[in-house]
Amino acid sequence: MVDRAMRAFWRRGWSATSIRELESELELKAPSIYRRFGSKDGLARVVLEQYVDQVIGRRIERYLPADGDPLDNVWRFLDSALVPPADGDRLTGCLLTATATEHPALAAELDDVMARGFAMIRDGFAAQFERAAAAGQLAPGVDAGSATVSVDLAFQGLMVHARRSAPATELAEHARTVLRSIAPDWNPPSTSSGGCTFHQ
Repeated sequence: MVDRAMRAFWRRGWSATSIRELESELELKAPSIYRRFGSKDGLARVVLEQYVDQVIGRRIERYLPADGDPLDNVWRFLDSALVPPADGDRLTGCLLTATATEHPALAAELDDVMARGFAMIRDGFAAQFERAAAAGQLAPGVDAGSATVSVDLAFQGLMVHARRSAPATELAEHARTVLRSIAPDWNPPSTSSGGCTFHQ
């Protein structure tokens, strides 16, 4: 049930998803939804908590491990977020970013959940750039902290533009440019990320 709600919010956006559409998606009447979750905002909390724990957690485990080339790991994380869904639908970006930008009042209410998700992503980048710095892969004058901030901000920007249906190939090139500004000698691996994307 939460997975179905997540897909609805991800595709349409929080504000554009009506209670009637949720009734159809969840195969529940509105009173049952309110009994289970208290409110639409209550459902949002459950959805985002599951998104952070399952989607983001799984992506970090897969793409930002403690081994392998750290710059390639970061690239695969970014690139995999720009793979269109299997059903051919448009890119939907990151649900955390979409919620934060689409619905400020809701974002404030769910700030603790979103802060945890954003911190998980940022910490995943930080661990990779600390390894890259130790291996001498970063450009002169660039430390692990500044590299983390640059890529974290770039990632959120990519997710906003993904949401507005910017071409995936164009966004991937921007991601490569950001990484090359941090590590000029880095070249992206030839293999595709594939597999575990932000899409269900």
